[in-house]
Amino acid sequence: MSETNNITKKKENQYHHLTEHDRTVIQTLINVKDKNGKRLFNNSYIANYLGVHRSTISRELNNRKSYHFMIRTGKSYEKPYNATDAHKNYLFKRSLSKGEYKLRKKPIMAKFIEDKIKKDKWAPDIIVGYLQTHHYFEKADFCKITTPTIYNAIRNGIINIKIEDTRRMKEKIKYKHIEKASLPASKIAYSIETRPEEINNRSVFGHFEIDTVVGTKRGKHECLLTMTERKTKLEFIFKLSSKTSENVVKKINQIKLFMNKYYNNIFKSFSTDNGTEFSDFLSIISDSKTKIYFCHPYCSGEKGTNEKQNSMIRYFIPKKTLLENYSFEEINRITEWLNNYPRKSLNYKTPLEATLEEFKNKQIINKIYKLQEKINCFDC
Repeated sequence: MSETNNITKKKENQYHHLTEHDRTVIQTLINVKDKNGKRLFNNSYIANYLGVHRSTISRELNNRKSYHFMIRTGKSYEKPYNATDAHKNYLFKRSLSKGEYKLRKKPIMAKFIEDKIKKDKWAPDIIVGYLQTHHYFEKADFCKITTPTIYNAIRNGIINIKIEDTRRMKEKIKYKHIEKASLPASKIAYSIETRPEEINNRSVFGHFEIDTVVGTKRGKHECLLTMTERKTKLEFIFKLSSKTSENVVKKINQIKLFMNKYYNNIFKSFSTDNGTEFSDFLSIISDSKTKIYFCHPYCSGEKGTNEKQNSMIRYFIPKKTLLENYSFEEINRITEWLNNYPRKSLNYKTPLEATLEEFKNKQIINKIYKLQEKINCFDC
Protein backbone atom coordinates (compact mmCIF):
# COMPACT_ATOMS: atom_id res chain seq x y z
CA MET A 1 0.00 0.00 0.00
CA SER A 2 1.31 3.43 -0.89
CA GLU A 3 2.21 6.11 1.63
CA THR A 4 -0.69 8.25 0.43
CA ASN A 5 -3.22 5.48 1.06
CA ASN A 6 -1.77 4.89 4.54
CA ILE A 7 -2.20 8.54 5.46
CA THR A 8 -5.76 8.61 4.09
CA LYS A 9 -6.77 5.50 5.99
CA LYS A 10 -5.30 6.86 9.23
CA LYS A 11 -7.29 10.08 8.90
CA GLU A 12 -10.53 8.24 8.11
CA ASN A 13 -10.26 5.94 11.14
CA GLN A 14 -8.84 8.51 13.54
CA TYR A 15 -10.71 8.31 16.85
CA HIS A 16 -12.76 11.23 18.10
CA HIS A 17 -15.43 11.68 20.76
CA LEU A 18 -19.07 12.01 19.83
CA THR A 19 -20.38 15.55 19.99
CA GLU A 20 -23.77 16.73 21.21
CA HIS A 21 -24.82 17.12 17.57
CA ASP A 22 -23.81 13.50 16.87
CA ARG A 23 -25.92 12.32 19.76
CA THR A 24 -28.90 14.33 18.49
CA VAL A 25 -28.52 12.59 15.12
CA ILE A 26 -28.44 9.20 16.89
CA GLN A 27 -31.61 10.02 18.85
CA THR A 28 -33.39 11.17 15.70
CA LEU A 29 -32.49 8.12 13.60
CA ILE A 30 -33.23 5.45 16.22
CA ASN A 31 -36.70 6.93 16.74
CA VAL A 32 -37.61 6.55 13.05
CA LYS A 33 -39.65 3.30 12.93
CA ASP A 34 -41.99 1.49 10.60
CA LYS A 35 -45.64 0.68 11.31
CA ASN A 36 -44.59 -2.43 13.24
CA GLY A 37 -42.34 -0.40 15.57
CA LYS A 38 -39.10 -1.70 14.04
CA ARG A 39 -36.17 0.71 13.58
CA LEU A 40 -35.58 1.73 9.97
CA PHE A 41 -31.94 2.69 10.55
CA ASN A 42 -29.64 0.17 12.23
CA ASN A 43 -26.41 0.88 14.05
CA SER A 44 -24.26 0.30 10.95
CA TYR A 45 -26.23 2.87 8.95
CA ILE A 46 -25.93 5.48 11.74
CA ALA A 47 -22.20 4.75 12.09
CA ASN A 48 -21.61 5.25 8.34
CA TYR A 49 -23.66 8.45 8.44
CA LEU A 50 -21.55 9.90 11.30
CA GLY A 51 -18.25 8.51 10.01
CA VAL A 52 -17.55 6.30 13.05
CA HIS A 53 -17.29 2.57 13.75
CA ARG A 54 -20.55 0.72 14.43
CA SER A 55 -19.18 -0.36 17.83
CA THR A 56 -19.16 3.31 18.82
CA ILE A 57 -22.91 3.50 18.29
CA SER A 58 -23.46 0.24 20.18
CA ARG A 59 -21.42 1.42 23.14
CA GLU A 60 -23.18 4.79 23.12
CA LEU A 61 -26.65 3.22 23.30
CA ASN A 62 -25.59 0.67 25.95
CA ASN A 63 -23.48 2.92 28.19
CA ARG A 64 -25.83 5.93 28.21
CA LYS A 65 -28.88 4.04 29.39
CA SER A 66 -30.99 5.75 32.06
CA TYR A 67 -33.75 4.36 34.23
CA HIS A 68 -36.88 5.77 35.87
CA PHE A 69 -37.79 4.42 39.33
CA MET A 70 -41.50 4.03 40.25
CA ILE A 71 -41.96 4.71 43.95
CA ARG A 72 -45.40 3.07 44.14
CA THR A 73 -44.49 -0.24 42.57
CA GLY A 74 -40.82 -0.21 43.48
CA LYS A 75 -39.97 -1.09 39.91
CA SER A 76 -37.78 0.73 37.39
CA TYR A 77 -37.97 0.88 33.64
CA GLU A 78 -35.52 1.90 30.98
CA LYS A 79 -36.03 5.38 29.53
CA PRO A 80 -35.63 6.01 25.80
CA TYR A 81 -32.26 7.33 24.63
CA ASN A 82 -32.07 11.09 25.16
CA ALA A 83 -29.25 13.08 23.46
CA THR A 84 -29.17 15.87 26.05
CA ASP A 85 -29.01 13.50 29.03
CA ALA A 86 -26.42 11.33 27.26
CA HIS A 87 -24.17 14.30 26.58
CA LYS A 88 -24.43 15.51 30.19
CA ASN A 89 -23.48 12.01 31.33
CA TYR A 90 -20.50 12.06 28.96
CA LEU A 91 -19.29 15.46 30.25
CA PHE A 92 -19.62 14.31 33.87
CA LYS A 93 -17.60 11.12 33.30
CA ARG A 94 -15.06 13.04 31.21
CA SER A 95 -14.44 15.47 34.07
CA LEU A 96 -13.79 12.58 36.46
CA SER A 97 -11.24 11.03 34.09
CA LYS A 98 -8.84 13.98 34.21
CA GLY A 99 -5.82 13.63 36.44
CA GLU A 100 -4.88 16.16 39.08
CA TYR A 101 -2.89 19.14 37.81
CA LYS A 102 0.81 18.95 38.65
CA LEU A 103 0.94 22.51 39.91
CA ARG A 104 -1.76 21.75 42.51
CA LYS A 105 0.51 19.10 43.97
CA LYS A 106 3.53 21.45 43.97
CA PRO A 107 2.50 24.76 45.61
CA ILE A 108 6.11 25.98 45.95
CA MET A 109 6.67 25.43 42.25
CA ALA A 110 3.37 27.15 41.44
CA LYS A 111 4.39 30.18 43.54
CA PHE A 112 7.78 30.28 41.75
CA ILE A 113 6.02 30.37 38.36
CA GLU A 114 3.55 33.05 39.54
CA ASP A 115 6.39 35.29 40.71
CA LYS A 116 8.33 34.83 37.47
CA ILE A 117 5.31 35.82 35.36
CA LYS A 118 3.99 38.63 37.57
CA LYS A 119 7.13 40.19 39.03
CA ASP A 120 9.87 39.26 36.56
CA LYS A 121 7.53 39.21 33.52
CA TRP A 122 8.93 35.96 32.15
CA ALA A 123 7.16 33.93 29.46
CA PRO A 124 6.12 30.31 30.29
CA ASP A 125 8.57 28.86 27.75
CA ILE A 126 11.45 30.78 29.35
CA ILE A 127 10.42 29.57 32.81
CA VAL A 128 10.42 25.91 31.71
CA GLY A 129 13.79 26.28 30.00
CA TYR A 130 15.27 28.04 33.02
CA LEU A 131 13.98 25.31 35.39
CA GLN A 132 15.53 22.63 33.20
CA THR A 133 18.92 24.24 32.60
CA HIS A 134 19.30 25.22 36.26
CA HIS A 135 18.33 21.70 37.49
CA TYR A 136 15.21 22.79 39.39
CA PHE A 137 13.39 19.62 38.27
CA GLU A 138 15.71 17.60 40.50
CA LYS A 139 14.55 19.40 43.65
CA ALA A 140 11.95 17.88 45.95
CA ASP A 141 9.42 20.72 45.62
CA PHE A 142 9.59 20.71 41.82
CA CYS A 143 8.69 18.29 39.05
CA LYS A 144 9.10 18.14 35.27
CA ILE A 145 6.57 20.20 33.36
CA THR A 146 6.16 21.54 29.83
CA THR A 147 5.21 24.94 28.47
CA PRO A 148 1.59 23.89 27.65
CA THR A 149 1.20 22.80 31.29
CA ILE A 150 1.72 26.40 32.44
CA TYR A 151 -0.58 27.80 29.75
CA ASN A 152 -3.32 25.31 30.70
CA ALA A 153 -2.85 26.17 34.38
CA ILE A 154 -3.42 29.85 33.55
CA ARG A 155 -6.50 29.15 31.43
CA ASN A 156 -8.04 26.87 34.07
CA GLY A 157 -7.23 29.07 37.06
CA ILE A 158 -4.83 26.57 38.65
CA ILE A 159 -2.31 29.33 39.38
CA ASN A 160 -3.07 32.91 40.35
CA ILE A 161 -2.28 34.41 36.94
CA LYS A 162 -4.62 36.23 34.58
CA ILE A 163 -4.27 36.31 30.81
CA GLU A 164 -3.68 40.07 31.12
CA ASP A 165 -0.53 39.32 33.15
CA THR A 166 1.07 37.54 30.18
CA ARG A 167 2.53 38.87 26.93
CA ARG A 168 1.87 35.94 24.62
CA MET A 169 -1.71 34.89 25.37
CA LYS A 170 -3.30 38.07 24.09
CA GLU A 171 -4.71 38.57 20.60
CA LYS A 172 -2.05 37.94 17.97
CA ILE A 173 -1.28 40.56 15.35
CA LYS A 174 -1.85 39.54 11.73
CA TYR A 175 1.03 40.52 9.50
CA LYS A 176 0.70 41.26 5.79
CA HIS A 177 3.33 40.11 3.33
CA ILE A 178 4.83 43.01 1.37
CA GLU A 179 7.08 42.55 -1.63
CA LYS A 180 10.61 43.90 -1.30
CA ALA A 181 11.14 47.33 -2.83
CA SER A 182 14.44 48.70 -4.07
CA LEU A 183 16.57 51.03 -1.97
CA PRO A 184 17.25 54.67 -2.95
CA ALA A 185 20.28 55.10 -5.18
CA SER A 186 22.30 56.68 -2.35
CA LYS A 187 21.90 53.52 -0.21
CA ILE A 188 22.35 50.73 -2.77
CA ALA A 189 26.03 50.38 -1.86
CA TYR A 190 24.95 49.91 1.77
CA SER A 191 22.17 47.39 1.08
CA ILE A 192 21.61 44.52 3.50
CA GLU A 193 22.22 42.21 0.53
CA THR A 194 25.91 43.15 0.75
CA ARG A 195 26.13 42.19 4.41
CA PRO A 196 28.80 39.48 5.04
CA GLU A 197 27.78 35.95 5.93
CA GLU A 198 29.45 36.16 9.36
CA ILE A 199 26.86 38.80 10.29
CA ASN A 200 23.96 36.90 8.77
CA ASN A 201 24.76 33.67 10.65
CA ARG A 202 25.40 35.50 13.95
CA SER A 203 28.81 33.90 14.42
CA VAL A 204 30.63 37.09 15.46
CA PHE A 205 29.86 39.55 18.26
CA GLY A 206 29.55 43.27 17.57
CA HIS A 207 26.89 43.54 14.88
CA PHE A 208 23.89 45.58 16.02
CA GLU A 209 20.40 46.20 14.69
CA ILE A 210 19.19 49.72 15.49
CA ASP A 211 15.84 51.49 15.37
CA THR A 212 13.80 54.15 17.15
CA VAL A 213 10.72 53.64 19.32
CA VAL A 214 8.28 56.54 19.43
CA GLY A 215 5.71 57.34 22.09
CA THR A 216 2.95 59.65 20.85
CA LYS A 217 2.57 62.71 18.64
CA ARG A 218 1.66 64.75 21.70
CA GLY A 219 4.23 66.33 24.02
CA LYS A 220 7.87 66.88 23.18
CA HIS A 221 8.14 64.01 20.63
CA GLU A 222 10.76 62.21 22.67
CA CYS A 223 11.80 58.78 21.39
CA LEU A 224 14.14 55.89 22.15
CA LEU A 225 17.16 54.77 20.17
CA THR A 226 17.33 50.97 20.57
CA MET A 227 20.41 48.90 19.72
CA THR A 228 20.32 45.08 19.73
CA GLU A 229 23.39 42.88 19.27
CA ARG A 230 22.54 40.04 16.87
CA LYS A 231 24.54 37.20 18.47
CA THR A 232 23.92 37.72 22.20
CA LYS A 233 20.72 39.87 22.14
CA LEU A 234 22.52 42.48 24.28
CA GLU A 235 20.38 45.63 24.37
CA PHE A 236 21.07 49.34 24.77
CA ILE A 237 18.26 51.92 24.98
CA PHE A 238 19.06 55.61 24.78
CA LYS A 239 16.59 58.45 25.15
CA LEU A 240 16.41 61.15 22.44
CA SER A 241 14.65 64.51 22.79
CA SER A 242 13.22 64.11 19.26
CA LYS A 243 13.32 61.73 16.33
CA THR A 244 15.86 63.54 14.13
CA SER A 245 19.04 62.54 12.34
CA GLU A 246 20.94 65.21 14.30
CA ASN A 247 20.02 63.63 17.63
CA VAL A 248 20.89 60.13 16.40
CA VAL A 249 24.32 61.27 15.18
CA LYS A 250 24.90 63.17 18.43
CA LYS A 251 24.06 60.11 20.52
CA ILE A 252 26.33 57.85 18.44
CA ASN A 253 29.15 60.37 18.86
CA GLN A 254 28.62 60.32 22.63
CA ILE A 255 28.97 56.54 22.53
CA LYS A 256 32.17 56.85 20.49
CA LEU A 257 33.58 59.33 22.98
CA PHE A 258 32.79 57.16 25.98
CA MET A 259 33.95 53.85 24.47
CA ASN A 260 37.09 55.52 23.08
CA LYS A 261 39.52 52.92 21.74
CA TYR A 262 37.09 50.06 22.47
CA TYR A 263 34.31 51.41 20.22
CA ASN A 264 35.37 49.38 17.17
CA ASN A 265 35.59 46.21 19.29
CA ILE A 266 31.95 46.55 20.32
CA PHE A 267 30.16 48.29 17.41
CA LYS A 268 31.35 46.63 14.20
CA SER A 269 28.20 47.23 12.13
CA PHE A 270 24.68 48.65 12.23
CA SER A 271 21.67 47.21 10.38
CA THR A 272 18.73 49.58 10.21
CA ASP A 273 15.67 50.67 8.26
CA ASN A 274 15.14 53.65 5.98
CA GLY A 275 13.73 56.06 8.56
CA THR A 276 14.60 59.74 8.23
CA GLU A 277 16.40 59.63 11.57
CA PHE A 278 19.12 57.53 9.88
CA SER A 279 19.38 59.67 6.75
CA ASP A 280 22.74 61.13 7.81
CA PHE A 281 24.25 57.67 7.94
CA LEU A 282 27.68 58.77 6.76
CA SER A 283 28.06 60.82 9.94
CA ILE A 284 27.01 57.80 12.00
CA ILE A 285 29.88 55.69 10.69
CA SER A 286 32.44 58.48 10.34
CA ASP A 287 35.70 58.32 12.33
CA SER A 288 35.27 54.59 12.91
CA LYS A 289 35.52 51.20 11.24
CA THR A 290 31.80 50.58 11.75
CA LYS A 291 29.78 49.50 8.69
CA ILE A 292 26.11 50.25 8.07
CA TYR A 293 23.52 48.21 6.17
CA PHE A 294 19.98 49.21 5.19
CA CYS A 295 17.00 46.84 5.05
CA HIS A 296 14.69 46.89 2.06
CA PRO A 297 11.80 49.37 2.44
CA TYR A 298 8.88 47.97 4.50
CA CYS A 299 10.86 44.81 5.36
CA SER A 300 11.37 45.27 9.09
CA GLY A 301 11.71 41.50 9.45
CA GLU A 302 15.23 41.82 8.08
CA LYS A 303 16.16 43.22 11.49
CA GLY A 304 13.77 40.97 13.37
CA THR A 305 15.89 40.67 16.52
CA ASN A 306 15.57 44.39 17.18
CA GLU A 307 11.86 44.39 16.29
CA LYS A 308 11.27 41.60 18.80
CA GLN A 309 13.13 43.51 21.50
CA ASN A 310 11.08 46.62 20.71
CA SER A 311 7.87 44.63 21.18
CA MET A 312 9.15 43.57 24.62
CA ILE A 313 9.85 47.22 25.47
CA ARG A 314 6.18 47.90 24.66
CA TYR A 315 5.28 45.65 27.57
CA PHE A 316 6.65 48.37 29.84
CA ILE A 317 5.98 51.41 27.62
CA PRO A 318 2.66 50.93 25.76
CA LYS A 319 2.01 52.66 22.48
CA LYS A 320 0.59 56.20 22.52
CA THR A 321 2.18 57.05 25.86
CA LEU A 322 4.37 60.07 26.55
CA LEU A 323 8.01 59.02 26.73
CA GLU A 324 8.87 62.14 28.70
CA ASN A 325 6.93 60.54 31.57
CA TYR A 326 9.68 57.90 31.80
CA SER A 327 12.89 58.90 33.53
CA PHE A 328 16.36 57.78 32.54
CA GLU A 329 16.38 55.48 35.58
CA GLU A 330 13.23 53.74 34.34
CA ILE A 331 14.69 53.30 30.85
CA ASN A 332 17.83 51.84 32.42
CA ARG A 333 15.74 49.40 34.47
CA ILE A 334 13.93 48.22 31.31
CA THR A 335 17.31 47.69 29.65
CA GLU A 336 18.57 45.77 32.67
CA TRP A 337 15.49 43.53 32.55
CA LEU A 338 16.02 42.79 28.84
CA ASN A 339 19.70 41.95 29.39
CA ASN A 340 18.88 39.62 32.30
CA TYR A 341 15.97 37.84 30.57
CA PRO A 342 16.93 34.23 29.61
CA ARG A 343 16.58 33.43 25.90
CA LYS A 344 15.79 30.10 24.29
CA SER A 345 18.15 30.87 21.39
CA LEU A 346 20.98 31.25 23.93
CA ASN A 347 20.16 27.94 25.65
CA TYR A 348 18.39 29.95 28.34
CA LYS A 349 21.36 32.10 29.17
CA THR A 350 20.79 35.81 29.57
CA PRO A 351 22.18 38.28 26.98
CA LEU A 352 24.52 39.60 29.67
CA GLU A 353 25.86 36.13 30.44
CA ALA A 354 26.36 35.45 26.73
CA THR A 355 28.17 38.78 26.29
CA LEU A 356 30.52 38.17 29.21
CA GLU A 357 31.62 34.94 27.53
CA GLU A 358 32.74 36.95 24.50
CA PHE A 359 35.37 39.05 26.30
CA LYS A 360 38.27 38.34 28.63
CA ASN A 361 39.32 41.99 28.78
CA LYS A 362 37.88 43.41 32.04
CA GLN A 363 38.16 47.00 30.77
CA ILE A 364 35.86 46.24 27.83
CA ILE A 365 33.40 44.50 30.16
CA ASN A 366 33.39 47.51 32.50
CA LYS A 367 32.72 49.80 29.54
CA ILE A 368 29.77 47.66 28.46
CA TYR A 369 28.39 47.65 32.01
CA LYS A 370 28.55 51.44 32.31
CA LEU A 371 27.57 52.40 28.74
CA GLN A 372 23.81 52.41 29.25
CA GLU A 373 23.83 54.51 32.40
CA LYS A 374 26.59 56.94 31.34
CA ILE A 375 25.22 57.76 27.87
CA ASN A 376 21.68 58.31 29.16
CA CYS A 377 23.05 60.99 31.47
CA PHE A 378 23.81 63.18 28.44
CA ASP A 379 21.00 65.25 26.95
CA CYS A 380 20.26 64.63 23.29
